[in-house]
Amino acid sequence: MPEAHQRPRASLTEPLAAWAAAIVVAAGLFWLGRAADFVQRNMQGVIACMFLVGPYLATRVSKRPFDERAAGLYVGSVGRGARTLGLALAVTWPAFIVGFFLYYGAACGDHRAALGGLCSRWHGAGGVNWHLPDGFLLLALSQLLVVAVPEEVFFRGYLLARFEERFPSRRQLWGAAVGWPLVITSALFAAGHFLVDLQPGRLAVFFPALAFGWMRSRSGSVAPGAVFHALCNLLSEVLHESYF
Repeated sequence: MPEAHQRPRASLTEPLAAWAAAIVVAAGLFWLGRAADFVQRNMQGVIACMFLVGPYLATRVSKRPFDERAAGLYVGSVGRGARTLGLALAVTWPAFIVGFFLYYGAACGDHRAALGGLCSRWHGAGGVNWHLPDGFLLLALSQLLVVAVPEEVFFRGYLLARFEERFPSRRQLWGAAVGWPLVITSALFAAGHFLVDLQPGRLAVFFPALAFGWMRSRSGSVAPGAVFHALCNLLSEVLHESYF
């Protein structure tokens, strides 16, 4: 195609500015919440609202078109979503559970002091006391509606779509288009978690973010990834509650 007829490359200013503003607000609320109980109690709800309305505010300010359906901001095919969710669970959960035991087995053995009092409650893989966290149903709803859905709308809906406009994905992995947008969005997801509370371990969310983005691309909707996101958080809660 002659250069004169090529479409101009989509700007990254709007999505990067929206991401930076969201992280600044989230970090401010986190640190303010350490001194103010009212802020601490309402922080998650405010951040959730910010992630939900942020894409619409950003596109309104920039006056740049944004196709919500192309960004996956709808439920989509239930059957395709269920198959995508099932595949993600089958591939990732066994690895996550094995990694849980390997990590705490090593950390609470050779590096017990690094985790402080947490290791004093670790009794190894055989020391399980299976039970759900208190208020599990409320926790599940919170993980889905306050954590997973807002984050998926912002990161895998809005940001992933914007980066696809600039760097279209051309490779396929198990029925999903993958490329730089998936990597960049996952890196911003991990960096955002770290910059809020400055805990290096938060950078590990880069890896589940790859799965969330793959699910968005394969299913065409953020819905399966949001359910998977919430289920992963709940699995972590149940494992920690049962083994510590």
